[in-house]
Amino acid sequence: MTNKNKKKMIPIILIPARLNSSRLKKKLLRNINGKPIIIRVAKLAESLKIGDVIVGTDSKEILNICKQNKIKSVLTKKTHLSGTDRVHEVYKSLKKSYDVIVNLQGDLPVFEKKMFSQLIELFNDNSVEIGSAVCDLTGNELSDSNVVKAIVKLNKSKNGFAVDFKRSVEFNINVYHHIGIYAFKPNALEKFVNLPQSDNEKKRSLEQMRALDHEMKIKLTKVSNAPPSVDTIEDLRRIRLHFKKNNL
Repeated sequence: MTNKNKKKMIPIILIPARLNSSRLKKKLLRNINGKPIIIRVAKLAESLKIGDVIVGTDSKEILNICKQNKIKSVLTKKTHLSGTDRVHEVYKSLKKSYDVIVNLQGDLPVFEKKMFSQLIELFNDNSVEIGSAVCDLTGNELSDSNVVKAIVKLNKSKNGFAVDFKRSVEFNINVYHHIGIYAFKPNALEKFVNLPQSDNEKKRSLEQMRALDHEMKIKLTKVSNAPPSVDTIEDLRRIRLHFKKNNL
């Protein structure tokens, strides 16, 4: 049920930043037009003026670079299995409470404020525990198993509760490109990290299936496009070219 007496949400953006990455070594420290990726992401998040921004990292190297660039940062355990676990550790260390915790990936150096605004707006619906975003599939994404698909029936406001998440689908009705950005109510984050991994989570390598399989409600909002992530050296070259062309 939507909350008619809307209160102003107090959000926080937490950026999990693990040093080691499988496909692109130390990718968050890779340079884009003079600045490491993690600094690009954190500075852009700060520029939105949505709320506090903190980087949580397992690396003193990343921690020191954040401090040099006046980015708030917290050193976390190295043993976390996921970014969500790292976000939870950072949140538990804070002495201030927030209404919404946004988990922003550290490899997304380009994104728009509107996506965050829509994400936070989802929590005016009291039944929402987790929020995320989708956009239309493009090109050959329907058959690309690297692109996670969300199955959701959107309402007139282009929002709806997730029914399923898959890497491969045999239909294209109510199927969208899932964008890996999440927002949590604090109690929902606490609940999520304490749940056991579900069979679907393990089989599909999709962390969000843990929430669905334990009947947590994930509401999705549709945005115009997916922010580009840096996963490979080719991604990095494209992003560098984008920043160079736009003098960013």
